[in-house]
Amino acid sequence: MKAKLSAQETPLYKAFSDDYLYTVPSVQRPYSWTSDEAAELLDDLLEFIDYKGLTENNINDIDEPYFLGCIVLVKQDSPESEVLDGQQRLTTLTILLSALRSLLSDDYAKDLENMIVQKGSKILGTSDTYRLKLRQRDDSFFKKYVLEKGKIEELNSNIPVKTDSQKLIRDNAIYFVNRLCKLNSKRLKILSSVLATQCYFVIVSTPNFDSAFRIFTVLNDRGLDLLPSDIFKAKVIGAIPENEQDVYTNRWEEAEVSLGRDRFNKLFDHIRMILQKRKGSANYKDEYDKIFKNITGKKFIDDVLLPYSEIYTGIIEYRSFYSSQPQIMKLFSLLNRIDNNDWIPLALFYIHLYNNERLKDFLNLLETFASISMILRKNFNWRMSKYSQVLRQLDKGVDIFSDESLLKVANEDKSEVLEKLNGDVYTDLKDSVRKYILLRLDSLLADGQPYYDHSVITVEHVLPQNPAVDSEWLKYFDDPSKYVHKLGNLVLLTRSKNSQASNYDFNKKKTSYFQSKKGVTTFALTTQVIREKEWTPEILKKRQKQLIDLLKKKWDLYPSLKENKINSENNPITCYLNGLRGAKASATFDSNLAKIKVLKGSIFAEPISENLQENYQEKRNELIKRGLLILNDSGNFSLTEDYTFTSPSTAAAIVLGRSANGWTAWHTENGNALDVIRISDQ
Repeated sequence: MKAKLSAQETPLYKAFSDDYLYTVPSVQRPYSWTSDEAAELLDDLLEFIDYKGLTENNINDIDEPYFLGCIVLVKQDSPESEVLDGQQRLTTLTILLSALRSLLSDDYAKDLENMIVQKGSKILGTSDTYRLKLRQRDDSFFKKYVLEKGKIEELNSNIPVKTDSQKLIRDNAIYFVNRLCKLNSKRLKILSSVLATQCYFVIVSTPNFDSAFRIFTVLNDRGLDLLPSDIFKAKVIGAIPENEQDVYTNRWEEAEVSLGRDRFNKLFDHIRMILQKRKGSANYKDEYDKIFKNITGKKFIDDVLLPYSEIYTGIIEYRSFYSSQPQIMKLFSLLNRIDNNDWIPLALFYIHLYNNERLKDFLNLLETFASISMILRKNFNWRMSKYSQVLRQLDKGVDIFSDESLLKVANEDKSEVLEKLNGDVYTDLKDSVRKYILLRLDSLLADGQPYYDHSVITVEHVLPQNPAVDSEWLKYFDDPSKYVHKLGNLVLLTRSKNSQASNYDFNKKKTSYFQSKKGVTTFALTTQVIREKEWTPEILKKRQKQLIDLLKKKWDLYPSLKENKINSENNPITCYLNGLRGAKASATFDSNLAKIKVLKGSIFAEPISENLQENYQEKRNELIKRGLLILNDSGNFSLTEDYTFTSPSTAAAIVLGRSANGWTAWHTENGNALDVIRISDQ
């Protein structure tokens, strides 16, 4: 008998109703969406609201809902459903619903609660059940901090995690709360209503695993997906006179074949960014109308698509294209090791504008900016915003090398990256990031080396992580933990790690592990260590300073006097905070961001959250008792005179009436949070 199959277009409120109780089987891969994917989802939803002009009054009048994709389930007649495909979206949407629940008033929060929890029944003898159950290793963490009401606000980057998935859940929850805190109450309510009623899944369900797996395979593997470039192609060619369509179709397809379908579509995304000076949206029709308002299809192919196709080929095939320019080749080799390709539209646009004029200087500037952004883990939205602003500057003719250039690294980022370089690089940074830093250093030490083309590159410690109690290492290092993960103690190898060799004494390690059989090593960075006769704290510290000085010089990690002047004690930093319950405050900070003075006239929210810490409640009551907070006509409290708090988080919590991370809640006039405006003391 054939398995019964159903496929149904389902609004989100129905997908999160008593019809479904989702379980992610243990055989599934872990939750893996980063804050970049979470940001894209939220951005697309907010763009959908803006594009449709949605309000609380017209939400049900739109003719085209927002499609969230397919979910494949193993499901019989009961609500219990095993998720074969769709756990990333279901998990991320649940986190978003939880964040909204924590910020909205009781009537909305109750509806959101019902989408997260299936309520029990006294009559039926059932208890409350969460609608989504993750893999066993991560489910307890997910329940504690996301599903349980009121807990998501307690999350911060110091909450311990046991798996990568838990870290991503934590980071995405923090991201959503921080982003949503910046939206007003009306916009949050519209977002909640749109999520529930205008966002749809196609839920495909079948009663057995084999059938569900076949469906999953067909959905993911059969045929070619329709890509944005295909949609634009149909419109562009269709707008060209019929007698010329064959010629321009051939030109388009020659570029596509030359690059390959995947690369061509990536190029097309970069072109959309360049033309619009912002990242592409999901609304291709709106994009097309804006892009082709002032350019014809023929001109687009001749003056945009084909030239950028040639430039893009040079960037991705830099080894052959720039073979006679080793410094350019080295810089492209390094840029292609950055863990994102958001820098490419800027490189394309610069080369298109200036050909190869000052290309090495530009790539040095771009590599510095992209590297530091990667080390500091700047998120997708931050990068898109910055690169968009630089594209607009180039378009207006601003000198990219001048002090006006937004491609220059800010003082606070210089200070923060130096702090990370001086810290425990091996444990504090991702493997790809620490490897990049070491490769960058190696490129500075080996000036003639153009690029790295090794199948395996690993990072190894000189002083081992776990030296034996009777080893010579402990004769020199009383406390190895102070040194072992520092930049000065790391080298690069072109081989897989060998745990036994890692613990050799220094002389044996450098001859039998750091060198090849021929007595040489690929990396100048490693050769530098091999030349040492011994490895002591003094030698390690000296090397640490030398390496950091190299990066300081190359990346210009010296503070700008102009920025220091702006942020001096005579010019305190002014920041602002807005909350959903009517809170609206301004404050000033001293140059070290130590104490915060909330200014007279600031509005403190009323009532307070039941989860507000007791010491914050006591401080708030003290201010009321002293007459520093008085009720105003709106039902909130007004501050009658300036008041200085001991920390940004204390001030934010008491102003908002709920737990808050002050380093992300307070923002400067240009939108920067306090955690990215650390002032350099150098």
